[in-house]
Amino acid sequence: MELILIDSGLVNKVGHHYMLHKAVSGALARQKLRYRIFAQRGLESSIAAEIGAIPHFSRSPYECVLFSRSEKRLRSFAAIFGAPSGGSPYFSERQSWKALNETFERDLEALPADVWQKDNLVVVMTITQNQILGLVRFLRAMPRDRAPRVVCNLMLPPSFLSWGAVSVHGEKFYRAAFKLAAPLIGRLLFFTVDNEAMRTLYRKDFGLQTHILPIPFDASGPQRTMKGPVRVGFFGDSRYDKGFHLLPRAIELCRRDGLDAEFIVQIHNSGWTQHTIEAEAALRTLKSVRLLEGVLSSDDYVAWTGRTDVILLPHDPVTFGAMRASGIFTESVAAGRPVVASRGTFAGTSVENNQVEGEVFAPHTSEALAAAIARLMPRLPACKARAAERAQDFARSHSPGAYIDVLLAHAKT
Repeated sequence: MELILIDSGLVNKVGHHYMLHKAVSGALARQKLRYRIFAQRGLESSIAAEIGAIPHFSRSPYECVLFSRSEKRLRSFAAIFGAPSGGSPYFSERQSWKALNETFERDLEALPADVWQKDNLVVVMTITQNQILGLVRFLRAMPRDRAPRVVCNLMLPPSFLSWGAVSVHGEKFYRAAFKLAAPLIGRLLFFTVDNEAMRTLYRKDFGLQTHILPIPFDASGPQRTMKGPVRVGFFGDSRYDKGFHLLPRAIELCRRDGLDAEFIVQIHNSGWTQHTIEAEAALRTLKSVRLLEGVLSSDDYVAWTGRTDVILLPHDPVTFGAMRASGIFTESVAAGRPVVASRGTFAGTSVENNQVEGEVFAPHTSEALAAAIARLMPRLPACKARAAERAQDFARSHSPGAYIDVLLAHAKT
């Protein structure tokens, strides 16, 4: 048996894709299990050299396709009569779904023939509405007696769109794909999710049975001591759905109230919306804010998060979603770092249920975020102590070995 890892989102060292593959490939090598990784065509050469990933897929699952001419005319006509257009003024959910599914299907067909050997286990590391139909169509065209088992990780909810809006058609697209896949599900095609909330969502809304796949991350503990100002950090893409636009005003309020804290903010991909563009400009005018520009290497990311006492997760409960997990959240819990999270998100609910140390805030405003940071400060030493106690068990359950065990449970025996 060979494990085939498919990830059209793996192209550089930004985000969870690279960190996940680095952890999993290392564990597979230690267990002497055969594997291949197929990534996006523009894959950085250093990643190919490090983990042996093979450039292949034409398009990212997060790519955005512009409106067609006919769609633009319809939107203009609707606007004349005052009808709300909704979504992005530039990107078409339907055109993205159509084009990316078609491309993904063709790319699957173009994989080496030995990928689809019956005894292999094929894992689609992250699948969205922009790939799932293409995958199902490809698998249905394959003789079932010669097809391998395929595991797809539903890392994102049906409401997810890569440009930060809430999907209008996502539920319909997923429902159509699951209906077409019905003869395959539980026989050749299996689904996993990141957490119990996502498992419940797919069971209740789609009648789909899934297994929880524990996403592994670096579990190195904080390097910080409590000497000096508390360091509060925001890492990842500078997106509206991740609450980036709340930061400038929240930091200003913390400064005004004399909070003894330093802020570390990563700025990357802030040009998604006018809100985030303005937020970046405002952050650059603030003193005592350490800005980390662009992509962080894995080593730099680990180093900077290790110097941070509190991680900010001000995700929008509507656009980011209530069920969606976050790699940065999982890393923080595994490393024993308290978080400040939005109420109504998975991270916020975990704090409220005393599963994770930190503070929650609502409504989704800069003022509420600043107030939550202030509330956490007096009890931060106790929070960090409890978080450290929980970290070891959490990291063990989210290890690369645990991840591989769940995948291998789906292999043919």
